[in-house]
Amino acid sequence: MRYLLISLVGVTILATASLGWLFDRVYEQYQQDQQPLTSIEMAEALGRDLAIAMDKTSNTDELLSNWPNTSDYNISLSAIDEAELPQELIQQLKQGDVVILATQNTQLFHYYLSVKKQILVLESPRLTQINQYTYQQYMLTLSFYLLLILLFLIWAFPLLKQLSSLRNAAKSFGNGKLDEQIPANSISYIRDIELEFNTMARRINSLVGDVKLLSTAVSHDLRTPLARIRFGLDTLEEVVDDKHRNRLQQKLGKDVDEMTLLVEALLNFARLDQQTLTLKKVSVELVELINECIESKQSEKVEIGFSCSASQTRVIADRNYLKMVFNNIIQNAINYGQGKVIITLESDKNSFIFRVSDNGKGIAVDLREQIVKPFIRAAQSDSNYKGHGVGLAIVKRVLDWHNATLVIGDSKELSGAEFKVLLPKNN
Repeated sequence: MRYLLISLVGVTILATASLGWLFDRVYEQYQQDQQPLTSIEMAEALGRDLAIAMDKTSNTDELLSNWPNTSDYNISLSAIDEAELPQELIQQLKQGDVVILATQNTQLFHYYLSVKKQILVLESPRLTQINQYTYQQYMLTLSFYLLLILLFLIWAFPLLKQLSSLRNAAKSFGNGKLDEQIPANSISYIRDIELEFNTMARRINSLVGDVKLLSTAVSHDLRTPLARIRFGLDTLEEVVDDKHRNRLQQKLGKDVDEMTLLVEALLNFARLDQQTLTLKKVSVELVELINECIESKQSEKVEIGFSCSASQTRVIADRNYLKMVFNNIIQNAINYGQGKVIITLESDKNSFIFRVSDNGKGIAVDLREQIVKPFIRAAQSDSNYKGHGVGLAIVKRVLDWHNATLVIGDSKELSGAEFKVLLPKNN
């Protein structure tokens, strides 16, 4: 929106100043080429020419008698002594000035004939100072405003196009096309709004996808233990042997525990959306945090190696959630590996790189984007571990809060999978 305001002010100032300057130059040039005379100036010039001619001629009576009666202009002569004019005006006449007197309907132009010592009076209808080029002035003014409007329309066209694109995207989104996005344009007037709309659309699309996955997972994962419990209860009614009854009761207890774990996983994942605004970011020592996670995972069944090549290992993050991320990734490597896990911490100019490799079967390329979604599990034929597929979804969500990235690939050191976290230093 700041770009929109700046561009609007800039276009207004530039258009007004440039067009004003242009039309000033055009009008000045036009005025130099065309110097129109007003009606008063024309009458004054006519009277001055008559005064010069009559002052030089000897037969002024003949000129007066031959003046056309049908003309709007009448002339008369009178002696300077007989003129009914104040002395101040007579002095002006003697100095060569023209004295113009006006009545309601006529104007009288007085001229002094210095040779004959007479006053020539030219009587004309009432004249005005209307400029015969007023039409051109109006046209220049109209052209100025039309060009100004045209410049604003040229400026507003991209904005209207962008707003139309935003409206169409919102309409499509409302009709159920949740993957609708607005093409990002670096010089868009409403780029901030477009980016926010795209972020909102991706977020809603992700949440709707999560809901679909949750409903599918719940219906699938709860159906199996419920069916076993139903079958166990039916069988339990018919069993008489105490030992057989105890075994059935233990199986029923395990099925209930499995359902309890699933419900807890659902609740834990659902809570994440409620806690995005309560992150407590502090300075976290990564090496210390990773060692804590490794300590809690050490056992005789797994060998965990850790190395750090980063010189500075402090980052601003929520320590508890970051520990949850490291624990989930390390535990995932232990569950699906074959007894060996390698952990490294590196850094580049912009990020810390936390890397966990295992010696399991790895993860197929087509599953790497899917397993970070809730209740999606990768097929692991050699592993007896049975999870609910929530751990990596939680990892992905927490890393999104920290503007971090999770990359899943193949391990170079071992034969299994590699999970790499790119954690920004300036978080």
